[in-house]
Amino acid sequence: MNSIIDPGKIRGLQRVTSADGYFLICALDHLSDFAELLAPDQASVTFADVVAAKDAVVRAVAPSISAVLLDPLYALGHLVASGAVPGTVGLMSSIEDEDYRHADGPRRTRLRANWSATQIKMAGADMCKLLWFYRPDGGRVVAEQQRQLVAGLVAECAELSLPLVVEPIWYPLPGEDPTTAEWKAARVRGIIASAATANKLGVDMLKVEFPGYVDTGEGRRQAAAACAELDSMVSVPWVILSAGVEYADFKTQVEIACQAGAAGYLAGRSIWRDAVSTHDPAAREEATSAARARLEELNEVTRRYGRPFTPARPLDVVVKELPSEWYRSWNA
Repeated sequence: MNSIIDPGKIRGLQRVTSADGYFLICALDHLSDFAELLAPDQASVTFADVVAAKDAVVRAVAPSISAVLLDPLYALGHLVASGAVPGTVGLMSSIEDEDYRHADGPRRTRLRANWSATQIKMAGADMCKLLWFYRPDGGRVVAEQQRQLVAGLVAECAELSLPLVVEPIWYPLPGEDPTTAEWKAARVRGIIASAATANKLGVDMLKVEFPGYVDTGEGRRQAAAACAELDSMVSVPWVILSAGVEYADFKTQVEIACQAGAAGYLAGRSIWRDAVSTHDPAAREEATSAARARLEELNEVTRRYGRPFTPARPLDVVVKELPSEWYRSWNA
């Protein structure tokens, strides 16, 4: 079937957006960096400890989000089965394995062993997420391998009618100094170019690093221009990731990005870090309430400035693309 309409993907995208069309998503697919927050001695943290901590965070923030991004190791199956993720909240799963060391030079994204887009679909997730290291200037062979990785996953997810969100990551190569103005400017250009490349490869959504810096007025102005440029170069909805920055800065980033056309946020440590790292029960409860309040603030900013997204199509187009007995050849 050659229809441009994919009911499965439409449904998946509907499930991870709010009723008014925004991506209000909390990321909890962190692995070792999450466990490290639970105790000074990571060796003392058990598997059950990590699962329980993630369960508690999701239960606390669920009323304020449209979806949650989880990892299969500690959270996806467990938090669905435990009821921490209610049926009203969309579910996204990471497919990559982040707990490994990178050799010097261009990085290759490694998919999690014994985990696939098919299993993500079967586990009940509405969307697949890929973290994608991409430095096209760092090595022709590796860059092509990374592009082929995305292209292959795009095709695989299309067969499953599973929406795919890609997270391009710009990183320093050996000999580069990330603190220099030159590197920071190159990073901004790289974020924009990487988003455009992923868009051309056929992804359904983009989770992007903020293309700029907000510590000065001039920095915010330049970031607004970069976000506008990014928006002009992609045709799919895009959201801003938090990358662990301080919450106040992330809130500013979300506002600037949404004014340029972003449809929301996909935030992790900037929201819940204190709720996980605080060990006193009373302080943890206060930090957990603060995490939900932050999400509510981001929701207000997103709705005030952002561009809503709907995957739905006009009925006349639907009837044309899905004629009588369309299902006979659907994904055949």
